[in-house]
Amino acid sequence: MEKYITLAIHTYEYAVELKKILEAHSIDVHFEKVSLDSKSVNYGMRVKIAEKDLPLALKLVESGSELAQRDVISSLTGVEGNVLIPVDFSSHSELACKVGFAMAERLSLTPVLLHTYATPSLGGPLPYSGDYDPDMPDLETAELSLSVRQEAEKAMRSFIRKVYEKQHDGTLADIKFSHILEEGLPEDVILNYSKNTPPTLIVMATRGKEQREEDLIGSVTAEVLDVCRVPVFAVPEQYDFPGVREIRRLAFFCTLTQRDILSVDTLMRLFDFPEVDITLIPVNELNSDKVEEKIKALQDYLAKNYPTATFSHRVFKQKTFREEIERFSQEKGLELLIVPNKKMNAFRRFFNPGIAHRILFERDMPLLALPV
Repeated sequence: MEKYITLAIHTYEYAVELKKILEAHSIDVHFEKVSLDSKSVNYGMRVKIAEKDLPLALKLVESGSELAQRDVISSLTGVEGNVLIPVDFSSHSELACKVGFAMAERLSLTPVLLHTYATPSLGGPLPYSGDYDPDMPDLETAELSLSVRQEAEKAMRSFIRKVYEKQHDGTLADIKFSHILEEGLPEDVILNYSKNTPPTLIVMATRGKEQREEDLIGSVTAEVLDVCRVPVFAVPEQYDFPGVREIRRLAFFCTLTQRDILSVDTLMRLFDFPEVDITLIPVNELNSDKVEEKIKALQDYLAKNYPTATFSHRVFKQKTFREEIERFSQEKGLELLIVPNKKMNAFRRFFNPGIAHRILFERDMPLLALPV
């Protein structure tokens, strides 16, 4: 017999609207009256769903059930069938392409190569003219901008030829891809693209741990991780990519909230319920008894709903967390770190960086950040 659980308790009017959205996505909904006063018209309704539908229902609730059904569906899918791969034509770009094309082939998506360039603004006094238009750039600036654009186009054409060559010799997956050239700062262009044409996944290559620490504030990958609302797969330089299906030993950093369920469900749906070994690692600062209780409950729920995967958990002391996770990573042979990634404003990112941001700079291991 199917087990039904409470998703939310709302007023009758709001519960009916939520029911419409849930049922539009094939989720069976049961109502149960919350009787405080049988004579009252404004009684509450307990919205109950099958336990197996919880991850999808949570996504709908998180998306905002006040949205129109079309907007909710768009928010849920959030994809345009592509994998965005920012490139700067370096060896890092070649690594990002190798991983990104493999991901795209695995997920039946289209790789999109994105390169950004910046045109310098020339200083100096403004020319005076009765017909001067402040929106019209002076000739020298326009010529320089055109030159920079032409150089970027030339570099892109050269990189595209190299991609074709690698596809021909089997280094890259032989699938169709597209490319985009945009003016602007890399992080701004990537974020704007993600808002306007949300990709399924962004794949970015990063420098090694020691080099990343030197430019902590200016890292494009870190900026994208902290703000972007689509999954980001970040790979360190010199990473020996074994192939998507060969990545099986994962560590998932938990916050012990319902967002963990959303993140794991995103992972499992993204990769079509893979057969993987996932170690759940809590990162909050509850007392040890509560942590153990919550992590065990989460493990049991995930094991029941995703039977193709194997779930276990480890709880590390906060004071020695970094040392213990380093030792555990080596003993377990971890191949991928997964973090739920919550959007932060600029102030919080600077003074209290998120989990994904911190792990990016402390580990030379691939990282998958899942937005929550």
